[in-house]
Amino acid sequence: MISRVEVRVKSRARLWGLAGLCLMIACQGACQQIDSPDGSAPQPTRTQTEIAVQAPTVEASQQPTPTRTPTPSATPVVILSPEPVEILFQATDGQELSGVYFPADANPAPVIVLMPWTEGNRDDWDEVARWLQGRGLLTREPDYNDSWKSSDWFPERSLETPLGVFVFNFRSCEEQNGCTDYLPAEWLLDARAALEAASRLEGVDPNRILTAGASIGADGAVGSCLWLNSTDAGTCLGSFALSPASLLTEDFRSSAASLVSQKRTAPVYCLYGLRDDASVETCSDFPEIRAVDYGYIENHGLELLQPGQSPDPLELFQEFIQEALGGAQ
Repeated sequence: MISRVEVRVKSRARLWGLAGLCLMIACQGACQQIDSPDGSAPQPTRTQTEIAVQAPTVEASQQPTPTRTPTPSATPVVILSPEPVEILFQATDGQELSGVYFPADANPAPVIVLMPWTEGNRDDWDEVARWLQGRGLLTREPDYNDSWKSSDWFPERSLETPLGVFVFNFRSCEEQNGCTDYLPAEWLLDARAALEAASRLEGVDPNRILTAGASIGADGAVGSCLWLNSTDAGTCLGSFALSPASLLTEDFRSSAASLVSQKRTAPVYCLYGLRDDASVETCSDFPEIRAVDYGYIENHGLELLQPGQSPDPLELFQEFIQEALGGAQ
């Protein structure tokens, strides 16, 4: 026989058990009212389970919309006209200089900077510039006075890489007959300014710059090439020199040795005649560079660009360009 007290205790346990169950299923609706022993409905406390169940949900309209990263369009390649472009630039001392740019047929392309000699001006490089550019501007007409302007003997262009060409005048050397003053320190500034200007030309890859020159231009080519590699303006990959003689306040041999000993070797070619004493002293017995003597001739600078020479000086020029660009294409 169960006493009234036991029934009351069991009833109270049942009541509180039902109240707990009601809390656990709160998501399905409010608990039904269950009378407590004193006739009032018990108020359940807020539990962790109840908080989790009652957490607000995000409406579909509030869901973040994924964004799609646009695919970048290819940069259009602009093919520059082959026609030469007049360029004005300044040396660091404020001297205004002029040059001519022969753009390559693709870009960004390497550029070679051609430096003149004291016997003439930038026009002396004109036919060589058109030949190196290789865009149909070479007329192959003979010049019976100057072999370097007589393009009828030039070999076929064998360069596979598009190439821009930049030629300029040293200060006081704008006349056809050459320089009117001797300004070696200032000419070195001009050579450096020409390389910096070339590195900024449209269509030029500033990390693929080459230099070439005759006489004072040969010294300027090597000295400015080494200088460029000490700046952030660009990278010079090598120099082609016709009759250098340390004429621009810097020692050619020291500059050339520094170029060929860089981490990425910049080749140096030197062409000279054995009766050109200053060039013989500059380039002979220099195994680190490619030195080529043409025997007992008095030719100097651009005069070395003659037909019938062995090896052909312009074939050597192309060989130099291919070697210099070989590690950078």
